[in-house]
Amino acid sequence: MKVRLVASDLDGTLLDPDGRLSPRTIAALQSAAAADITVIAATGRSFRTAGHRLRPAGVLRTMVCSNGALVYDLRDDRIDRMHTIAGDTLRHLFAALRAAHPQLRFGWETRGGFGVEADFGRKPGDSEHDSSLIGGPQHVDQVDEAIKAFIAHPEVEQVALQRLIAPQLPAGLNGATSGARFVEVTAAGIDKGATVAALAAEWGVDQSEVVAIGDQMNDESMLRWAGTSVAMGNARPELKEFADVVAPPVSESGAAWAIERLAAGEGLKS
Repeated sequence: MKVRLVASDLDGTLLDPDGRLSPRTIAALQSAAAADITVIAATGRSFRTAGHRLRPAGVLRTMVCSNGALVYDLRDDRIDRMHTIAGDTLRHLFAALRAAHPQLRFGWETRGGFGVEADFGRKPGDSEHDSSLIGGPQHVDQVDEAIKAFIAHPEVEQVALQRLIAPQLPAGLNGATSGARFVEVTAAGIDKGATVAALAAEWGVDQSEVVAIGDQMNDESMLRWAGTSVAMGNARPELKEFADVVAPPVSESGAAWAIERLAAGEGLKS
């Protein structure tokens, strides 16, 4: 069946190691558009830090941001939809986690921006730094709703941290790691896979017509849902184990390689 939709992660996948679209990737995206294949970004990034990285291609419209919690329309510069964590739920989550693991520090993304607690993300021996990020409420008591929560530990990172906090997550909330030190938490039932699936259904695209490309554990849900899953050569081993295809690594433009083949009507599976 013809591929109609490609959902691609950004960091470690569609973006080069410098965080930009390479000329080859831009050409691949434009070829996909010419072949009537819709490519959407599906990233853990906020829309604030993702959009300008994608505009050079000129053909990308939809961004699934914050691990599925927000959909942004690049063409119209607007938030299409949000799935948020209520402020009371966020505070309950932080209290439960802090009681179990006092070393944890927390942050949050809101419609207005970001906020983090003092020492968020610092390891022992790290120098002092400004922990205040622009725009959002700077104390959790001021948060009415959060697009995403951030959880950091000075010594435990990534998948190990995800496993550490799992017992304290309220039913339904999703914790995932994107390769950064911290874990990101989204609202009940919200992850990249759920949001990509919802968009595909709205657009009349069958699951079998979707290809998903990624490299980290926050990509797992969409890779498992898509008709064809592509793990980057630099992906975590857990993803490579179940992916239909392993593409070249990001340093060799693996996502562009996959999109080029799809645009040309060539198969990915050997």
